[in-house]
Amino acid sequence: MIDDRLNFNSHVQFACKKASKAINAIARIMPNNCGPSSSKRRLLASVSSSILRYEDTAWVAALETKQNQRKLSSTFRLMAMRIVSAYRTISSEAVCVIAGMIPINITLVEDSECYRHNNRKVVKAESLAKRQQEWNTAENEKTEKPTST
Repeated sequence: MIDDRLNFNSHVQFACKKASKAINAIARIMPNNCGPSSSKRRLLASVSSSILRYEDTAWVAALETKQNQRKLSSTFRLMAMRIVSAYRTISSEAVCVIAGMIPINITLVEDSECYRHNNRKVVKAESLAKRQQEWNTAENEKTEKPTST
């Protein structure tokens, strides 16, 4: 889906709405407290992940805008929260770590790189390193002590 400015903003918006509908349908089927295990939730959440990742090698350039990154991240965060039955107050980084999922922005770039280079092992290692770096940065921001004046 290409809009009038020949970018993929409308596609990102459409994919996020469609994935949100799938996530909400899963949420209605599975209550947040006591219900199916997280492995079953993860299986059903892969549907919405597939919706977000559909033909991502063609529109990965849309990730250059912060607005598209935020839309994709918030949709993916909602899915991860459903997997681990977390409250909305959990951070995006923490919910991805608990769910055992790589953030969607990193996954989309990984898919694009694998399409170009056909070496999934190397690209996967780079993605995991980037994820670890983001986690370390987020963790350091939370544990920094404020300086007293």
